[in-house]
Amino acid sequence: MDIIRKYYEKFRSLNPKNTEIKLLVIILIIGLFLFRGIHEFEFSWELVISLAVLVFSMTCHEVAHGYVAYKFGDDTAKREGRITLNPLKHLDLTGMILPIMLLLSGSGFLIGWAKPVPVNFSRLKPNRLGLFCVSIAGITVNFIFAAIALVIIRVFGRNFDINGLVITTLLSVYIINLALGLFNLIPVTPLDGGRIIYSIAGTKVRDFYNQIEKYGIVIILFLAYIGFVSDYLSVVLSFFLSLTGINIGLGL
Repeated sequence: MDIIRKYYEKFRSLNPKNTEIKLLVIILIIGLFLFRGIHEFEFSWELVISLAVLVFSMTCHEVAHGYVAYKFGDDTAKREGRITLNPLKHLDLTGMILPIMLLLSGSGFLIGWAKPVPVNFSRLKPNRLGLFCVSIAGITVNFIFAAIALVIIRVFGRNFDINGLVITTLLSVYIINLALGLFNLIPVTPLDGGRIIYSIAGTKVRDFYNQIEKYGIVIILFLAYIGFVSDYLSVVLSFFLSLTGINIGLGL
């Protein structure tokens, strides 16, 4: 009960208005996914590898945000011990709901988010450039990981067993990091896409994002439930996979 109370208080602090309604919406969405998809769940080692890659990739994503913020003058993440590759420092209960929902819904990929690294944007100097660089840092790391995995697959792929552990891991690194980068480009705060737009936009757009940010998690989960996240990632991932010559079924 103490753990539940702790997360509830955290959720309430992030969502001071209509807390119970927002929490109820999230619970209902999770319940619908459980009802719809739990009978289709099957365990596999590929799933274990994908989850491990997802956790590591999300951790590096958040570390990148904190490190770049530190370089631009904000040491908040460093003082709170968040510039670390220890995944336990970054895992977030709410952020892990989405991959569970996608898993139970039979999706062909996993996506989620870690606990956002604390950044005091007012301390970034120069402010606009700092905000922009902090916003793209996590996405950049994910795309770099995806590129490295792709190069290894293309150069050494013929030497690997197509059903082996190495190629399975490399494909997971490529697809999951590509998906993480693309997912975070969705222009809804607190995702990076929203932060990027916020960093370069005018006052009216910034005011709009300030208003909707407190509903961001609910919006993202709703987009996942109606299939927007799956459809968006399916189209874009399939495009990139076709460009790179990797032919696998995403099953999205």
